[in-house]
Amino acid sequence: MSAQVKNDSKAVILIVDDDDLLRNFYSRVLIAEGYEPVSATNGEEAINILESGKHDIRLSIIDLLMPVRTGWELIQYMKKNDKYKDVPIIAITGLAASFDEFEKVKNTCQAVMHKGDFDLNKFKDTIKLHLKK
Repeated sequence: MSAQVKNDSKAVILIVDDDDLLRNFYSRVLIAEGYEPVSATNGEEAINILESGKHDIRLSIIDLLMPVRTGWELIQYMKKNDKYKDVPIIAITGLAASFDEFEKVKNTCQAVMHKGDFDLNKFKDTIKLHLKK
């Protein structure tokens, strides 16, 4: 039996980023790792996906700065919703956050990754770590 073969159901991971190239890149990486990505281009689309109830989201990868509804608005929605409040969140940002913003992210999300110094192995390891919990 191959190490790639997991059980019948793949872990569903929500990817929310307004950058098409990054969203597609994250999706390809997740598929290669044996996960099922579900994508949204902004917080509003992501909330619609969550409210549809079609997916058992096990982890979320959320860009903090997006149009329509920001990553922060999506995170606040998830934390107030009993069904999603315990879903691990990996925040993705391209900006250098102030100390206060960084503390807010650290206290709300399980991990923070910066687009500028992206490390593929760290990305995969962070996902595996937070799916085990």
